[in-house]
Amino acid sequence: MSTLQDGIYHAPGRRPPGHLALVFLRADPAADSTAVDGALREVTGMLGDLAEGRVGELPGHPVPTGDLEFLLGFGPKAFDIPGARVTSPAALGPRFRFRSPLPTGGGPVLVGAGLPYASDIVHNDATEEFCLHLTAGTQLAVSRAVVELWKLLGGRRDSRTRMAPLEIAGIHTGFQRDDMRSWIGFHDGVSNLESSDREGVISIGDAEAGSDAWTVGGTYLVFLRLAVDLDQWHHLPRVQQELLVGRDKLTGAPLTGTDPEGLPVPAAGCPVAGTTEVTQPGNKDFIEPGPTDDPVLLAAHVRRVNLSGGDAPDLAGSLRMFRQGHEFFEPVAAAPGFRVGLNFISFQDRPDRVLRVLTQRGWLGGVNFGGQPDQDGPAGRLLTVRAGGTYLVPPVRDATPYPGAEVFG
Repeated sequence: MSTLQDGIYHAPGRRPPGHLALVFLRADPAADSTAVDGALREVTGMLGDLAEGRVGELPGHPVPTGDLEFLLGFGPKAFDIPGARVTSPAALGPRFRFRSPLPTGGGPVLVGAGLPYASDIVHNDATEEFCLHLTAGTQLAVSRAVVELWKLLGGRRDSRTRMAPLEIAGIHTGFQRDDMRSWIGFHDGVSNLESSDREGVISIGDAEAGSDAWTVGGTYLVFLRLAVDLDQWHHLPRVQQELLVGRDKLTGAPLTGTDPEGLPVPAAGCPVAGTTEVTQPGNKDFIEPGPTDDPVLLAAHVRRVNLSGGDAPDLAGSLRMFRQGHEFFEPVAAAPGFRVGLNFISFQDRPDRVLRVLTQRGWLGGVNFGGQPDQDGPAGRLLTVRAGGTYLVPPVRDATPYPGAEVFG
């Protein structure tokens, strides 16, 4: 039996818990498949113990679990480890990977995309052999998992080389917002897939797997850590913000046009009587933006990221995907002393769903957030990428020590 790993909250009524840590693991170039297999067995065993409240150095003294869940992803480099028994799936081929930043910093993440790396990013730490996706209801639970992981890997270092088979190469944390808004002040995540459609988009089927039949029942994780330039955004008047997003800032109602003075016009009747926001019960019919011939609104963010309308997500060519983002806030040395943004985390049966959205004209090809392609100004420089990667998330199979164990064992 093959099933999706934990940590993908696609079932009806399930929402991602409050806290996230994405940990990227680099394999020692001298380590072979046997050494890496042993390390992965220990790592997943330790995380499984934590999910049940057991800490290795506290035998007999359980700790609160925080409802910790984890999943393991395999990057393209994992299949190059000496002795690997499985070749990289076709869906992780070179044309489905993010580009490296320029040696001087910055540069496009994909040919044709309007998303650049931040100017200070010279290395993308999300392109290592493995990814651990940790979620929990408390910050302590995910932080403890990272610390226990560090202890475990540090204890496996070779006395001569001081290298362990796996080392932590990058960590990105985040949290869920309870107001269903983003850092730019607008409602976010309200146009995600219906629960009934999600597994069909997430889970790899026979057709998507092709010759990589062992991946059936798994999924692909595509991650982007997107920093938001709030200074530029908050210098824009509210009207311009709404036209770029495609929603009313206060209510979340989708815009249907502009009046003779160029002011945005929200969908009539939204929100319904007795409610104040589109996220409240009774407004389901207004979640998706309706038809419009207004060229300004056709270029808005909400329409560029969802051009499929009511199409079934499993139709050939559909680019619908399931995402569960976590915001981030981190102190920095430069003014204003902090950086904010979104950990964009998506799951789909083919990673090209995301990559095509980012590169196709009419979608986000050449567009940073919303508006016309290649435009200058705040809307053309709102988002920058600090890390990004694509990982296969193998299915859980009965009688295997960890998902994807057939790659090495």
